[in-house]
Amino acid sequence: MTTRVAPRLVQHPVMTQPGLRQIKAVGRWCRERAATATSDRRALPDLVLVGVQRSGTTALFDALYRLPNVERPRRGKGSHYFSYNYVKGWDWFQSQFPTMSWAQRVERKTGNRLFCFDACPYYLFHPFAIERMALAMPKVKVLVMLRDPVRRAESHFHHSVGHGHEDLDFAAALDREDERLSGEEERMAADWDYWSHDHEHHSYVAKGLYAEQLNRLFTYYPRDQVLVRSAEEFYDRPDKVLTEVTEWCGLPPVRLDPRDDRNGHRYQPMDEEIRHGLIERFRQPNDELFELLGRRYDWLS
Repeated sequence: MTTRVAPRLVQHPVMTQPGLRQIKAVGRWCRERAATATSDRRALPDLVLVGVQRSGTTALFDALYRLPNVERPRRGKGSHYFSYNYVKGWDWFQSQFPTMSWAQRVERKTGNRLFCFDACPYYLFHPFAIERMALAMPKVKVLVMLRDPVRRAESHFHHSVGHGHEDLDFAAALDREDERLSGEEERMAADWDYWSHDHEHHSYVAKGLYAEQLNRLFTYYPRDQVLVRSAEEFYDRPDKVLTEVTEWCGLPPVRLDPRDDRNGHRYQPMDEEIRHGLIERFRQPNDELFELLGRRYDWLS
């Protein structure tokens, strides 16, 4: 093993980094190598949260992760394998989750089997992620969190600004959205190694067209494998939604902790012209969503 790994490490780009950075990079590289080498002896996700971004998914993830028999990917909240890490291969994906021997130890310690949870809220909107996921994991449970698309677009915009992804004001960003997204899905189809900054970060309206995204999801997964809830339900009655999720997953009960509250952002009031324009833009798509789900949400539109 040493004779095979050492030359690869010496030639790896991490060796060009100075001092402490090199030590940390070498440590990460070695951990990745070791995890990939045991990929065929690792668990796979029981549940994947596929969307949508800015809909309380992190708070929900944090609450579930506090359960002693729930494990997340090694990378953190989500592996993002079926979107922009797909080129890394199946062994890499498997390496993100615990070994079966660890699963046995967890079950002995907690009395409940290990439950693996992957949270990748970009999947629902990504043009190929759901199909890829269904081919690899046709039996996995799928969780979807939705949010009033007007409020989601607003939150998405402020998140993009806060993380340095957006330098336009909200009105200009909405006006430029179609131009920014034009041709991006075709580029993603032609090159699986291509990550579209615009598609992920500038899709303020497009990500709120939920009916077409859920219709795609339902072509690959039967409805009894999919649980759809709204962020508004979660914010208003978090314990009720958590109970529904844990019972559906066969998990022990868990309650929301104050540290899980990620809905504390306060923005300047949205311009009324923009607000009314978005309400009208989403009115028909929302009606299509309500018909698809057989229920209505109390959203602005």
